[in-house]
Amino acid sequence: MSPAPYRVHKLIQDLMKDPAGQAAFAGNPEPAFEAHGLTEAEKVLLRDGSPAALDQLGVHPNLQMKYGRLRIPPGSPPPPGGGPLAAYLDRLEGC
Repeated sequence: MSPAPYRVHKLIQDLMKDPAGQAAFAGNPEPAFEAHGLTEAEKVLLRDGSPAALDQLGVHPNLQMKYGRLRIPPGSPPPPGGGPLAAYLDRLEGC
Protein backbone atom coordinates (compact mmCIF):
# COMPACT_ATOMS: atom_id res chain seq x y z
CA MET A 1 0.00 0.00 0.00
CA SER A 2 1.37 3.40 -0.89
CA PRO A 3 1.70 6.05 1.83
CA ALA A 4 -1.35 8.08 0.70
CA PRO A 5 -3.99 5.37 1.27
CA TYR A 6 -2.32 4.41 4.54
CA ARG A 7 -2.52 7.97 5.88
CA VAL A 8 -6.13 8.37 4.79
CA HIS A 9 -7.16 4.95 6.13
CA LYS A 10 -5.46 5.73 9.45
CA LEU A 11 -7.31 9.07 9.65
CA ILE A 12 -10.68 7.40 9.12
CA GLN A 13 -9.96 4.52 11.50
CA ASP A 14 -8.70 6.87 14.23
CA LEU A 15 -11.79 9.06 13.93
CA MET A 16 -14.13 6.06 14.08
CA LYS A 17 -12.65 5.24 17.52
CA ASP A 18 -13.04 8.80 18.87
CA PRO A 19 -16.58 10.23 19.20
CA ALA A 20 -15.27 13.65 20.28
CA GLY A 21 -12.90 13.66 17.31
CA GLN A 22 -15.78 12.78 14.99
CA ALA A 23 -17.80 15.77 16.14
CA ALA A 24 -14.80 18.07 15.78
CA PHE A 25 -14.01 16.63 12.34
CA ALA A 26 -17.55 17.23 11.07
CA GLY A 27 -17.23 20.89 12.06
CA ASN A 28 -13.66 21.47 10.85
CA PRO A 29 -11.62 18.63 9.33
CA GLU A 30 -8.43 20.67 8.88
CA PRO A 31 -6.82 19.87 12.29
CA ALA A 32 -7.29 16.14 11.69
CA PHE A 33 -5.84 16.46 8.19
CA GLU A 34 -2.78 18.21 9.62
CA ALA A 35 -2.37 15.73 12.48
CA HIS A 36 -2.22 12.85 10.00
CA GLY A 37 0.29 14.58 7.72
CA LEU A 38 -1.89 14.66 4.63
CA THR A 39 -0.63 16.39 1.51
CA GLU A 40 -2.55 19.26 -0.07
CA ALA A 41 -3.68 16.97 -2.91
CA GLU A 42 -5.04 14.45 -0.40
CA LYS A 43 -6.83 17.22 1.50
CA VAL A 44 -8.49 18.49 -1.68
CA LEU A 45 -9.81 15.02 -2.52
CA LEU A 46 -11.01 14.44 1.05
CA ARG A 47 -12.78 17.82 1.11
CA ASP A 48 -14.56 16.72 -2.08
CA GLY A 49 -15.46 13.42 -0.41
CA SER A 50 -17.14 11.99 -3.51
CA PRO A 51 -16.72 8.28 -4.26
CA ALA A 52 -14.62 9.18 -7.31
CA ALA A 53 -12.28 11.33 -5.21
CA LEU A 54 -11.96 8.65 -2.54
CA ASP A 55 -11.32 6.02 -5.24
CA GLN A 56 -8.54 8.22 -6.58
CA LEU A 57 -6.98 8.16 -3.09
CA GLY A 58 -7.25 4.38 -2.92
CA VAL A 59 -9.74 4.36 -0.02
CA HIS A 60 -11.39 1.00 0.55
CA PRO A 61 -15.17 1.06 -0.13
CA ASN A 62 -16.03 0.22 3.51
CA LEU A 63 -13.92 3.16 4.68
CA GLN A 64 -15.52 5.38 2.04
CA MET A 65 -18.90 4.74 3.65
CA LYS A 66 -17.48 5.48 7.11
CA TYR A 67 -15.83 8.65 5.84
CA GLY A 68 -19.18 9.83 4.48
CA ARG A 69 -20.71 9.39 7.94
CA LEU A 70 -17.83 11.26 9.60
CA ARG A 71 -18.54 14.34 7.50
CA ILE A 72 -22.10 14.67 8.86
CA PRO A 73 -22.34 16.59 12.16
CA PRO A 74 -23.87 14.51 14.99
CA GLY A 75 -27.60 15.05 15.39
CA SER A 76 -28.06 16.29 11.82
CA PRO A 77 -30.98 14.99 9.80
CA PRO A 78 -30.05 12.39 7.19
CA PRO A 79 -28.98 13.87 3.87
CA PRO A 80 -31.43 13.79 0.96
CA GLY A 81 -31.10 10.72 -1.21
CA GLY A 82 -30.02 8.47 1.65
CA GLY A 83 -26.47 9.75 2.10
CA PRO A 84 -23.30 7.66 2.00
CA LEU A 85 -24.98 4.30 2.62
CA ALA A 86 -27.34 4.73 -0.33
CA ALA A 87 -24.45 5.80 -2.57
CA TYR A 88 -22.41 2.79 -1.46
CA LEU A 89 -25.30 0.38 -2.11
CA ASP A 90 -25.86 1.93 -5.54
CA ARG A 91 -22.21 1.32 -6.38
CA LEU A 92 -22.47 -2.32 -5.24
CA GLU A 93 -25.41 -2.91 -7.57
CA GLY A 94 -23.17 -1.94 -10.49
CA CYS A 95 -20.62 -4.66 -9.68
